[in-house]
Parts: sequence; C-alpha cells; structure tokens
Amino acid sequence: MQAELRGSVPKLPFSYAKTLINRAWRHVRESHLWSFNLFQSSLVTPPLVSSGTVTTTQGLSTVTFDSVALAALNASESITSLVTQRQFRPGAYPGIAGIYSIIAFDPIGGVATLDRPMDDATATGTSYSVYQAYYVPPMQDFLTWLSVRNLSWSNSLDLTMTRQELDTKDPQRSLYSTPSAIVALGTDQRGAGTPTPSATLNYPMFELWGQPVAPYTYQCYGIRRGTELVNPTDTIAPQVGQSCVMAKARQYAYEWAEANKDMSPRSQGPDFRFLMAQAEAEYKKDLIMYRRQDKEFVDNYYYIHGLTGERIYHYDTIAATAGPS
Repeated sequence: MQAELRGSVPKLPFSYAKTLINRAWRHVRESHLWSFNLFQSSLVTPPLVSSGTVTTTQGLSTVTFDSVALAALNASESITSLVTQRQFRPGAYPGIAGIYSIIAFDPIGGVATLDRPMDDATATGTSYSVYQAYYVPPMQDFLTWLSVRNLSWSNSLDLTMTRQELDTKDPQRSLYSTPSAIVALGTDQRGAGTPTPSATLNYPMFELWGQPVAPYTYQCYGIRRGTELVNPTDTIAPQVGQSCVMAKARQYAYEWAEANKDMSPRSQGPDFRFLMAQAEAEYKKDLIMYRRQDKEFVDNYYYIHGLTGERIYHYDTIAATAGPS
C-alpha cells in the first residue's frame, strides 16, 4: 500500500505514506459501525477474601497480611483474576474504609503494595477485604459496551449510570450485592511511574456496582475503535476493500502534493486539486458499497446476541436488590 501511494505521488516521502494510509484507515473505521469492530468477551468477579488479618500503617503504601490471609489470597488467585488486579479495604466486611488497588504482591512474604499511601488509621492485626471492583476491557481501543450480562442471574447491568449519579447514590461504596451497573472510572493508572505498573496501563477502566464479592461470570458485548497498521505484513479488515482506504489516502497525498509543488512555470505539473476531488468521489462510492455489504453482518450480530431489546431494569429476588433503583 505504501508503494502504491508513492507511485501516485512520486515525491511523497515513503515514511509519510504510512502516516497517510493509517489516517485514511482510521477515517474508514470511524465512518461506520463495522462488523469487525464488534467484540465479545467476559468479566469474572472473584470471591471475597477476608480470612486472617492485616497490618497497616497510615502514610505507607504497603500492608502486611498474616499467614492465614496469605494462604487465602494465594489460593484465590486465578488466571481470570490476579491479586494485583484487585482492591483492598481495611476493616471488617462489609466496610466503608478507603478502596485501594493492589499493584504488587509478595506471595511468600505477604506484603502488598497499594496504588497510594494509606489514608486510614494505623492498625495491627485488623480485619480486611480483598475483592475486585475495577475492570478493564480486553483491548485498549475499546469504545463502548453494548451489553454486560450476569449469566447466573440473567440480568443486564445498567450501562447509563454516570460517576456523579453513583457518587450521589452510594458515596462510600457501602452497598455489597450482585452488581447492577458498570460505570466509567477513567483510565487505568495503577502503578504508573512505579517499577510495577499495571499490565493494562492507560486502558479504559470501569467500576462494577454494588461491590462484587461473589464469583460470577459476565458476558460482554461491545464496540472497539480498531487499530492502526504497524507491521509491513498487517492487512486491513476483509469487510473493507483496499481500494476504499487507498482512495482516501490518495486524497491526503494529493493535498500534500498541492501544498508542496514547485511553483516555477517550467515545473508546472498536474493540478492536484482535481485529483483530490476524483479520489474523494471514488472513496465515497466505495464506502457506500462496503457499508451496504457489511450492514447485514452487523444486523445479524445484534439479532443473534439479543441486543435489539436489551433489558436495563431488573429485580433479583434472591439478593432482594433492584437495579437501577
């Protein structure tokens, strides 16, 4: 694709051709809801760990678990939820102390490093809670959720609750129950600037509410932005013809050529403005065609996964909780 674009504008720098192709590819990706940007994943909430005790010191970012707590934490770790993905709260469960993220954990010595110094009071041999309240999607180019469902209770989480609404409803995060909402938290900054940064640093992060302390699996459907072409062997999605991306890239290349052409009368070449208009017309024609071809796949995705009539409200007769309330 770089060689083809360079052939359209011979003086175009080869390295700049890659920039223009990726710019065109992003324009195509964001011009339509493409089937290749729909994804399916899952979230798994680990069980609450509160056995044993912990020693904390106000102002320090490390806490020390006793042997009982250490054994319980080691036994609870799994592929779907590492201890370093979970949150820590000092005090007896259910508590309203501060929520800290664990960014490092010594499975032998029992020392955990938190994402910030302890604001809560110093305590020796006190109760604690370790569970996972914060989650990241499986890719950094995540755009939005379409559905997050608890498969055990057959309820769908509220995707519309804002941070302000949640802080008004439950500022201390004192409600421990089957989660009824997933709320945007920002970007993952756990361990930023430390020797043990999060493996998903700068990914979008979300909070499950109420506080999830029981093991459940959530089926997730969502939309991603798509990624750029990086390696020479990378290819665009088959749902989009290469001609569509290249037409938009040529439009950008002709714009560059028009801005950088030699103004000497003896060096007058083609009028790149007309070529820009021709490339744009070709791009629009191809885009309409590939959009139409892909629309059926998108419609089928929504229909097959039951996303056309997504349920937002639910009532859990066992936990006696409703959401959103």
